[in-house]
Amino acid sequence: MSFTVFVLSQILMDVEVIARLVLGAERLHGFTNTIGGATLVLLPAVYVGRPICQAVLGWWNRNLSPAQRGWLSTRTSISWKAAWAGGILGVYSHWLLDAIMHADARALWPISSRNPFVGWLSIGGVNTVCTWSLAMGCVGLFALAMLRRFRKSEQRGA
Repeated sequence: MSFTVFVLSQILMDVEVIARLVLGAERLHGFTNTIGGATLVLLPAVYVGRPICQAVLGWWNRNLSPAQRGWLSTRTSISWKAAWAGGILGVYSHWLLDAIMHADARALWPISSRNPFVGWLSIGGVNTVCTWSLAMGCVGLFALAMLRRFRKSEQRGA
């Protein structure tokens, strides 16, 4: 999964909300918070986002100091599979969390104008799920880093 495409898709999901907020709209969660709108956001998140994210990763690597390169540099290429995984996870998790948290979201429009997801979890419950997801992601990244380090040392010793 591409973390950068995931992050970009999260940002793109909120562009309409920010525009509505700036314009003083009464209802903030509009078309992009519907299943169809989220799907339309997915396409530029992946097709336009992949080359943008690759460029950002290249910029990131170029701006690291020699001391930082050993532990902060990253691959700059993003496979299509990783871009799609990041985009899908980013767009649809955002869509579902907004549907749970915001009564003005019409998550299943045009099939239904009501939001069957609102209130599934309290705001505290959503925060708890997100916090545990972050913790599990950090544990997973740490485990992956240790596994890579172990494999490198094993290759040097062989």
